[in-house]
Amino acid sequence: MRVLIINRIAFVLMWLLGLSWHSVSAQSSAVDSTFHIYLLVGQSNMSGRGALDSVVQKPNPRILSLDQENNWQIAKDPLHFDRDYAAVGPGISFAKEMLHENKNIKIGLIPSAWGGSPMSVWEPGATYFENRPYDEAIARAKEAMKDGVLKGILWHQGESDNDSIKAAAYLEKLKILVENFRKDLSMPDLPFIAGEIGYFNKEDFINSKIDSLPQLVENTAVVSAAGLTDKGDQLHFDTPSARELGKRYAMAMKSLKAKIKGQEPPVVLLTFDDAEISHYTNVAPMLKEYGFNATFFVCEFPLHSPDEKDQYMSWQQIRELYDMGFEIGNHTGHHRNVTRLSGKDVKKEVKYIEKMCRKYGIPKPISFAYPGNRHDSIARSRIEKLGYLFGRAGSSSIYDPKTDYKLAIPSYTMGSSDKLRARTLNALHNLKDGEILVFTIHGVPDLIHPDYSTRPSELREYLDYMKEHKFKVIAVSELIEYQK
Repeated sequence: MRVLIINRIAFVLMWLLGLSWHSVSAQSSAVDSTFHIYLLVGQSNMSGRGALDSVVQKPNPRILSLDQENNWQIAKDPLHFDRDYAAVGPGISFAKEMLHENKNIKIGLIPSAWGGSPMSVWEPGATYFENRPYDEAIARAKEAMKDGVLKGILWHQGESDNDSIKAAAYLEKLKILVENFRKDLSMPDLPFIAGEIGYFNKEDFINSKIDSLPQLVENTAVVSAAGLTDKGDQLHFDTPSARELGKRYAMAMKSLKAKIKGQEPPVVLLTFDDAEISHYTNVAPMLKEYGFNATFFVCEFPLHSPDEKDQYMSWQQIRELYDMGFEIGNHTGHHRNVTRLSGKDVKKEVKYIEKMCRKYGIPKPISFAYPGNRHDSIARSRIEKLGYLFGRAGSSSIYDPKTDYKLAIPSYTMGSSDKLRARTLNALHNLKDGEILVFTIHGVPDLIHPDYSTRPSELREYLDYMKEHKFKVIAVSELIEYQK
């Protein structure tokens, strides 16, 4: 394999001419420290079985993959070649999320998963049909490391070992696997992220074993499969869920790297309510500019006049927010006070948003925001039973995952009134390392509910402060990494 071209002019010419990476003569034998490489291993859900769609036609030239001949190509699903029906997996969405806050790097993916492969074939010398999964993954990783820096391993496997007998021995074998990878790649602290299998599997013997890995092996983490859906076979993630899984791998990788470095920066969650049009026209472009994530809690807000319709997003625009990488959360179908609804009506309101998300290719939400921040123990219980991991409320206090109930996450309301502005600035200025601050934000600006409006210039002021002080700005779904 020829070494990675680091001359930017040559790269641009290559891209314009539609050439593959290896088709240009090598100009340097030095490893490119800005080329971050990740090894993708496991079985079919890492390889990808989600249906191909229009998103795969939009490759990012800063994301490369190692093809079957060990040449770098601009990455495009399907990444893997274990089966001729390999399709969308978590790899590319992982890479996009890793690039989100860092414009100075490139990502290299090493596809090395094999559909159907049990844990028993992921050891040195083991064969799987005509292949050697572990040995080939090591060889490909070493070849890739001639060009860039190996930053971590993503592992998704367990469906083939998901029975009572094999699961009993799984954790110890997973521990040995991590040790083997680190030893054979001469990287004793290499980050290793494992993923849970889908909760839709008919049986679940294996997730409790996978979840125990971080307690057994340092510099490892586990990503949750909560809320992810299958493609109808109770085995493989559908396309939106495969991409969401990739984002969760990235969240875990970033958090793990921060812990390894001993860094626990202040964390801010930006949440935007009511699907207001300014979220699409003003907020999303601003957040992308800063490289910040956010959750948009959507509903179809009741209209008091036909003219108000233009003040809210269409579902196509909500889908575009999801395509930009933002989380879409549930705010009930029609902004209903869940403390005044029957259990049947709560379910109806919640399921309406899930149905619309499904229609527009958005994964089932796992985060919920109580309309008007009104909630009680009955409402919280109902939302949790409907499969939601997080529920955002009010109360203007810092969120502590160790003591606060995750279905009643406190938040500060942002706004341009003197009272709300003073409260916002005070919360930001007093946020300490490791603390989590959640904001509830309405329109930017909000023409229909001016009491809760935030001027765009003020939002930018707050974002500038977060950037300057190196706050970590995330979506609600990323709190999964703070629950373990």
